[in-house]
Amino acid sequence: MTEETPDLGEILRAAREAAGWSLSRMGRATGFSKPYLSKLETGGKEVKPWHIEAYDKALGGDSVRRRALLVMGASFVSQAVWAELDMPMSGPPRVDPHELAALEASADMLTSLGLQHGGRAAVAAARGQLRYAAGLLDLDMSDAARGSLLTTVGRLADRTAWSMADSGQLKQADKIYDFALTVTPDPVQHWLSLVNLAGLRLDQDEPQRALDLLDRVEPGLPVLQFLVNSARAHAYALLGDFSRTVRHIGVADDAHAAVDLSDLPSAIHPYVSGHEAHAHSAAGRALYVLARAGRQKAAPLAAGRLEAAVVAFGPDRARAIASCSRRLNVLAG
Repeated sequence: MTEETPDLGEILRAAREAAGWSLSRMGRATGFSKPYLSKLETGGKEVKPWHIEAYDKALGGDSVRRRALLVMGASFVSQAVWAELDMPMSGPPRVDPHELAALEASADMLTSLGLQHGGRAAVAAARGQLRYAAGLLDLDMSDAARGSLLTTVGRLADRTAWSMADSGQLKQADKIYDFALTVTPDPVQHWLSLVNLAGLRLDQDEPQRALDLLDRVEPGLPVLQFLVNSARAHAYALLGDFSRTVRHIGVADDAHAAVDLSDLPSAIHPYVSGHEAHAHSAAGRALYVLARAGRQKAAPLAAGRLEAAVVAFGPDRARAIASCSRRLNVLAG
């Protein structure tokens, strides 16, 4: 780190002053005394992750963590994240444009691998790729290269978290999702990670927490609108709200119909496989929840959408077909 690079104390002070807050106000908001905060901001005390979290919580965002990550590099990646990756904290020796391109391609590969075979097939590779990519953050590079790297790190973190969650490592996945949401500068990837984290909440039978994650301004892209409203439909199904479930299924269907496959962000490309089946699968999953909860009129609707999904999915989505078929067998039994 050069002499011109701000330390964490300076980052805390800059964030506070940018918000127009005094030390006294920050003290009231964080619970730390004014003298204590002054020492943090001037280097008299070491800044810890919980101090950064306290500032971000008080200011209503994650700008402090983002700024710290940008200027501190991999040294700011929390030890909790490195621990979940189960690898040493030392980074690779150099950064190379070809390596960055390969890491971008690996994110697509890991997504496809997970979609076809599940998280257990991808988790080891995802952890290794994320560890390597995050380690590159310490190295000198152009602003454009760093922006590209941060986007790739965010994608790899999302893939790692998804693989962990799908393998039953839910607490570990939570930490990596938080890292993914912090690091990525790409709004599309940010939404994808939010949807995936909401999916984790749904798997944990916490539908209201999932809805809270998605309670923000609607994304502009139809493909993201589809994913968000599909997750909302699933959440309302778990809450037993038939009318809201059906309403969000309708919104998701409309958004899905408006998707232009020729003009999708790169982070979405791996999901194109089985595109025609996605709306049926998502709707069938939500309606299945209602049917299993005893809402009789949901059962035929669920069966119809799940059957359509099985027909529309291709052989490269065998895992999705198996999931839909399993729900159909339960409904028929």
